[in-house]
Amino acid sequence: MANKISIELLMMILNNVQSPRSTQDLFSSLLVNRIWCRVTIPILWELPFGQECTMDDTKLRKRALCIRTYISCMDTQARTLLTQNGYDLSSSPPQAAFDYPSFAHKFGTDNLIYFISVYSQQIIGSDQDNDNDDYNNKSRILFREICKLILNRCSFLDYFKLAGVSKIFFRNFSNYSDLIGLIPKLPDTPKVLKKLETFVLVKVNDDELIKPLYESLALICDDILNMDLQFISHQYPQLLPEFISAQKRLENLSIAHSELPIPMFCAIISQKETLESLRLKSVNFHQLEGESSPTGEFVSLQKLYIANCTGLDNSNCLSLASSFTQLSNFHCYHSLYNSISYPQEFIIKILETANANLKHIFLNLYLPIPSDIFTAILNSCTMVTKLTLHDISIEQVIAIFNNNFNELTRFSFDYNGLDANKLLCQMAESVPVSLETLVIRMGIFNADSLRKFFEGWCCEGGAGNKKIIVKRTEQARLFKLSDEHLEVIEEYGIPNQLLQTHNSS
Repeated sequence: MANKISIELLMMILNNVQSPRSTQDLFSSLLVNRIWCRVTIPILWELPFGQECTMDDTKLRKRALCIRTYISCMDTQARTLLTQNGYDLSSSPPQAAFDYPSFAHKFGTDNLIYFISVYSQQIIGSDQDNDNDDYNNKSRILFREICKLILNRCSFLDYFKLAGVSKIFFRNFSNYSDLIGLIPKLPDTPKVLKKLETFVLVKVNDDELIKPLYESLALICDDILNMDLQFISHQYPQLLPEFISAQKRLENLSIAHSELPIPMFCAIISQKETLESLRLKSVNFHQLEGESSPTGEFVSLQKLYIANCTGLDNSNCLSLASSFTQLSNFHCYHSLYNSISYPQEFIIKILETANANLKHIFLNLYLPIPSDIFTAILNSCTMVTKLTLHDISIEQVIAIFNNNFNELTRFSFDYNGLDANKLLCQMAESVPVSLETLVIRMGIFNADSLRKFFEGWCCEGGAGNKKIIVKRTEQARLFKLSDEHLEVIEEYGIPNQLLQTHNSS
C-alpha cells in the first residue's frame, strides 16, 4: 500500500507544480483520488482570470468555458436576470460540485471580457448578431454579475488587473467604465482587496466613472508589493499618485507610455524606503523642468530599467539619479525609432553614484557607446559581473579587458567590423581570468584567430566552464564554421554546442 501524503504537503507540492502561464500539468492530479481532486480544484480555479490570455481561438474557447461554471454558481436572481436577457443557461445547471468563485485570488478585467465575449457568441443566437447595442448590453450584464459573484464569494484577491478593451472585443464592451466604477460600491470589496499585492493598469482612461475605484483603492490597499502602470492618462493627475503614495511596502514599480507629471514623480520618491525595482519605458519627463529639490537616498533600490524615456537630463531627474546609491542592476535602452537623443548626463550620474555596487550593466543606445559614458564605466563600475555594451570599438573592448574587472564573469558586445580576426587576436592578450561567458556579435574570423584567442582565455586549466557565443552581424550572415573551426573548439575542450552562431536579430 502506498504511503499517505498529508494534505499540507500535497498542497505544497501541487502549488509548486502550477505555472503562472498554464495549469495543464495539474489536470492529471484530478484523477488520482478524491483527496487529490479536492486539493487540486482550488489551485486550478485560483487562476482563470489571472493568467496571460492569448488570442489563439482554440485555447480562448476552452478557457472561456469557465463562464459556464461560474453561472452555475449564481443564485436564482442572477440566473433569472441572464435568462431574461437572452442567455440560454441549459449548459449551466443551477448546481456546482464546488464553490468555484471562492477559490479566485487573481482577477483581470481583460480576461473576463475575453471569456464573456467568446461565451456570448456561443450562447446568444446569431439572429441578434447585428444588434450591437443589444449585444453590448447583454455582455455588460454578464460582466457585472460575475464581478459581483467573485467579489462576494472569494476571501481575498492578491492580484487585480484593470485593462482597457481590446479592439477585437470592442463590439461587446464599447464602454465599461461605469461597470468598473461599481466595484468599490459592492459591500465585500474592502475585505476582498485588503490583501492586494499586485495591481496592473493598462490603457484605462481616468474618466469620472472610474474615479471612485482609484479613490477606494487608495483607502483600502496600503500593502501592495507590485504596480505595473501602462498607457495611463492624467485627466485626474492626483488619483494614481495618491494611490502609489499610500503604499507602505511597494517593492516593484513599472510605468510605461506616459507623461510623468510632478505628482507622479513625487509619488515615486515617496517609495524610496521600500522600492527594489523601478521600470520606466517611453515615459516623458519634460514636465519636471524647473528647480530641483533633494530627493534623498533610495535605500533598497536594486534594479533600474530605462527604455526610450525623454527629458531625463533635467535637474529633477539628475537629482533622482544621484539617489540610486544601492543600485546593482542598470538596464538602459534607446531605440533607432526614438528621434530624441539618449540621456547621457543621466546615465553617467547613475554610473558614478552606484559605482562599485553595480553588478549588472546593459547599455544599448543604438549609436556607439560615447567616450564619456564608457569612461564612467571604467572608472566607477569596477566590481561589475555582467556587462553588455552594444556597438563598441576594438579599443574599448581591450580597455575593458585591461581595466582589472576582477569580478567580470559575462561580457556581451557588438563589433560591427566585417573582419573580426584582429579583434580576437587582441582580446587574447588580456582576457580577464574571471570571464566565463563571452557573447559577441561580430563578423568573419578564421580558425587561427580563434585558436589564438582560446590560448589566451583557456591557458589555465583548459576550458572549464567557459562559454563563447558568436552572433553573426548582417554583413557576415553567410559565414559558417568550418571543420578547422570545429577542430579548434574540440582541441581546447569547449563542446561544439557551446559555440553558437545566430543570425543578427
